[in-house]
Amino acid sequence: MIATNNRKSILNLAMASLRANRLRNLAAICAIILTTLLITSIFTMALSINQSMQYAQMKTVGSDFHGGFKYLSPEQVETLLKHPSIKQSALSLHSGILHNKAFDQDRVEVLQVDQNYADHGFIEFVEGGLPAGENEVALNTWVLGKLGVQPELGKEITLQIDTGERIINRKFTLSGYYEADKQLAMAGLAFVSKAFTDKNLSDIDPVQSKESGSYVNTSELSVMFNNSFHIEKKLNRILADTRITAPIGINWAYSSVSLADNVENILPYAAVIFIIMLSGYLLIYNIFYISVVRDVKFYGLLKMIGTTPRQLRRIIAIQARLLYLIALPFGLGSGYMTGRWVTPLTTSLSGEVKGNSLSSSPWIFAGAALFSFLTVWIAAHKPGRLAADIAPVEAVKFSGVQNSEKRTFKPSKHGARLYRMSFSNLFRSKKKLSLMLSSLFLSILLFNTIFTVISSMDVNKYLSAYIHGDYMIHNKGIIQQEGERSVNETELSEELCAKLKHLDGVESIDKVYYTLFSYPPDDSVRASAESSATPSALPAKVHTQLYGLDSGWYDLADQDILEGHFNREQFDSGDYILVAETLTGPGAYTSYYHPGDTISYSGLKRRYEVMAVLKYNAFYAATSQTYFGNGYNAFLPAAELRQATLESGTPADILSLTLNAAPGKLDETGQLIREAIRPLDALQLKSREDYREELSDNIRIFQIIGYGLSLVIALIGLLNYINSVLTGVIARRHEFAVLESIGMTKQQLKRMLVYEGMYTVLLTALLTSTIGVLLTYCTARGIAAGMAYMEFRMMWLPFILIIPILAVLSYLITLSAYKPLACSPIVERLREME
Repeated sequence: MIATNNRKSILNLAMASLRANRLRNLAAICAIILTTLLITSIFTMALSINQSMQYAQMKTVGSDFHGGFKYLSPEQVETLLKHPSIKQSALSLHSGILHNKAFDQDRVEVLQVDQNYADHGFIEFVEGGLPAGENEVALNTWVLGKLGVQPELGKEITLQIDTGERIINRKFTLSGYYEADKQLAMAGLAFVSKAFTDKNLSDIDPVQSKESGSYVNTSELSVMFNNSFHIEKKLNRILADTRITAPIGINWAYSSVSLADNVENILPYAAVIFIIMLSGYLLIYNIFYISVVRDVKFYGLLKMIGTTPRQLRRIIAIQARLLYLIALPFGLGSGYMTGRWVTPLTTSLSGEVKGNSLSSSPWIFAGAALFSFLTVWIAAHKPGRLAADIAPVEAVKFSGVQNSEKRTFKPSKHGARLYRMSFSNLFRSKKKLSLMLSSLFLSILLFNTIFTVISSMDVNKYLSAYIHGDYMIHNKGIIQQEGERSVNETELSEELCAKLKHLDGVESIDKVYYTLFSYPPDDSVRASAESSATPSALPAKVHTQLYGLDSGWYDLADQDILEGHFNREQFDSGDYILVAETLTGPGAYTSYYHPGDTISYSGLKRRYEVMAVLKYNAFYAATSQTYFGNGYNAFLPAAELRQATLESGTPADILSLTLNAAPGKLDETGQLIREAIRPLDALQLKSREDYREELSDNIRIFQIIGYGLSLVIALIGLLNYINSVLTGVIARRHEFAVLESIGMTKQQLKRMLVYEGMYTVLLTALLTSTIGVLLTYCTARGIAAGMAYMEFRMMWLPFILIIPILAVLSYLITLSAYKPLACSPIVERLREME
């Protein structure tokens, strides 16, 4: 065979076909835009949420480095820095802790760091910078506040630094200061210069310091690799290559770390993208299938004059790719803008995402373009094969219905019946029927699932998670990070509580006391870390947020118990403590203590027996609603915590106050409470109605996102159904002409088509009421189980209402498709196939 260069001819044929099918082109472009829009918005939303969460977690971890090596000697640092895998690094030298009386309950570490450490540690100086001179120091604003020093460069500050072997007491000059983020674990830091450490710490042996547990004069090397994949393996490989033994730390804020351990995190996004691709495929496939059916005679004639099957497939493929290229920019642009609009709504539903970080990663557009192209390519592939495989003679008689089975004749006692003919016609092309039913089924399934999830949001369950009475006063000045206070923490005082208790309409009050303890890992913590994770998971210090609860909170204890049991009388004795789980990594929890263990805290004179272990977020409404990695919450009776901390000399603060009002005086009591706390900026008052409105806002956001997605998928399904009906009418135009020629009236033909549409609706109803109900139940129940404020309730209303809506749409679409055909004369339609 002589090879010929006919690419230009094939391209010309494809372009001519495009120009002759303007309506088909418009429908295909719309379908591709819809598919690309949905995929792009999902990618934008997923990557933006991931970036926001990742950034928030990095600030909690303290840097954006991939990982690091701990407790190193200078020689080990030099060796590690020579490894080619390390692309960037930062060095910090442990120089002791502040021993000033102001920090008796707050551990403030003293470090000597380089500029890379500050750049990657989210430290942005308001004025000045890192110290250079021997007697210079850099601090954050809350440390300065605890010391009673105004933030001003050059200010003299007296600091006591405990190096483990001695306490250095001297005056420093402030070289720089920065704001401490309330969500930042870096709050308890003070920075000294290299000149200071060279003079004062050079005699401390790093090996002995490491063995004693003070770690003074040991270094931590934070490192950055080419990418964030397999961080732990890279760190361990460096240790193996350099033959150094040292603990490692992994920045679990990076998504690649969490995804490696929790692949299920990406499954919801993968499922949504699969549904979108499947819906888009069904629509685009039908559009090109219609085109092939309408132009099958044209393709048969091309094949007759020598066009090869491969060239025919190329004609279809070129058309699909050109339409894809036209639609792609519109789909990517609109999808990205939609994703940017939806992301803030989505992150506002999560208490874990603080702020929004909208991603503009090229992977959004590359991934969306790839998935969209795959959808178009797969959808256009089979119609291309149909055009290529059909024989020239068969093309003249092709009707779109291929019966490979032997024709059977069914005897009837009552003659032909329209409803029987319609039912038989429906199953003549099982493949086409399956595609149409799948498209409708997917749309209804998605809508039903979203409707069920939204309907499962439980107001009372939501309210109980945030408020336990009619009104709740929060002391905003108390937050979790190592003693930081943004305002006067004493504003919610015992005197104010007593005053509020005697307001008209207040029936009872319940206080929550709060204090924070930090201590080195004890035997229980070490044993738990060794049994559940690598040695690198052992924290340098354990943060305990200790809460004192009044008896009004006790009713919530039983719902969160994992081990042990809760006994009110024993708990009130003050001898017992409730301990919550610890978060050790993304989705990973452990318990340092178990029922029967005893715990003591530095400064408190008593030891407490663990009564029960609770869930990580137990008593959520009573807590600061913020958490330490590798730390835990613990709960004592309010009277016990108050007395124990008073005896230690550092009384616990009142974190919140819950007030229960008389049923008939809710509004009046609320007004009196507002007037009483109006002058106090640190106090925030919220009522049950406020939280109810917040839930309404959350439901509204769910509705916008969920129903918006359902609407687009439903539109794809509806367009697919319209295309399927059009395909049937166009492909069977000769068959209808024959039926009319032997006596069937137009009215009977129209009724037969309407029956076919109604059968389709009935089959869809059968699928949704069986498989659809099962899938909706499993999916919605799984989603509701993973969300704290949902109580699963199976909803049947969508299944009932969707059927009559589908029936009406089916009737209207069938009539619209038949109308142009009815206007064409029978003789003309019969001659089309000659």
